[in-house]
Amino acid sequence: MKSLALILALAQAAPAVAQTSTLGFEDAAGIASRAVAAARSSGRPIAVVVVNREGRVLVAMRMDGVSHINLDVAQAKAVTAAALGAPTSALEKAVETGKTSLQSVDGISLIGGGVPISRSGQVVAGIGISGGSPQDDEAAALGAIGKSK
Repeated sequence: MKSLALILALAQAAPAVAQTSTLGFEDAAGIASRAVAAARSSGRPIAVVVVNREGRVLVAMRMDGVSHINLDVAQAKAVTAAALGAPTSALEKAVETGKTSLQSVDGISLIGGGVPISRSGQVVAGIGISGGSPQDDEAAALGAIGKSK
């Protein structure tokens, strides 16, 4: 009985586990839908992918007229942004300024258009868009998550 009391006392004294924010399917679908709606109104078809913090796809959409390759590129952008917590345009600029070691990392995208998604100061997901210029793709991603460049 003493051991049970000790275990309960230790459990109560233990620090609380930090809660982490996540991005659920409904939010991810809303973000992707906003990107598609904006692309439709601008007449520029896109592929958009939203991934969770681990890089697993939550939502993927490819508008008519967009190559399947754009979907792959959008996913790579989203995964990179989520994993590194930085826009892929920052990596693109780093390579342009001579930091070529980034090119040796398999699986990351060095093309603008991927943006991390944060909640309560934590990166919880990433969005990647492909179909236009890297600048247009990034602007669309930022718009879909309610930010501007």
